[in-house]
Amino acid sequence: HKSEVREVAIKANLPTAKKRESMGICFVGKRDFGDFISEYIPAGHRRGQFVSVDGQVLGEHKGAYLYTPGQGAKIGGAQGKWFVAGKAGR
Repeated sequence: HKSEVREVAIKANLPTAKKRESMGICFVGKRDFGDFISEYIPAGHRRGQFVSVDGQVLGEHKGAYLYTPGQGAKIGGAQGKWFVAGKAGR
């Protein structure tokens, strides 16, 4: 649907119609998102485990809030490419 929105923007001569897509969050600015959000998350909610869909513990992460479903996850020592399938709440 993004392509349709971009077409509408081009037809309307919007200045951002051909602008490169941004994956950042505008109010965070040029700061690293992890550093920014860590200022607002209590320390007890940070670290956790990467667990495969079959229940195997693959490694540790520095906070589930740093990941979104579908995002690639670098897991130290784990073989292959891994992606976030979901997040378990506390």
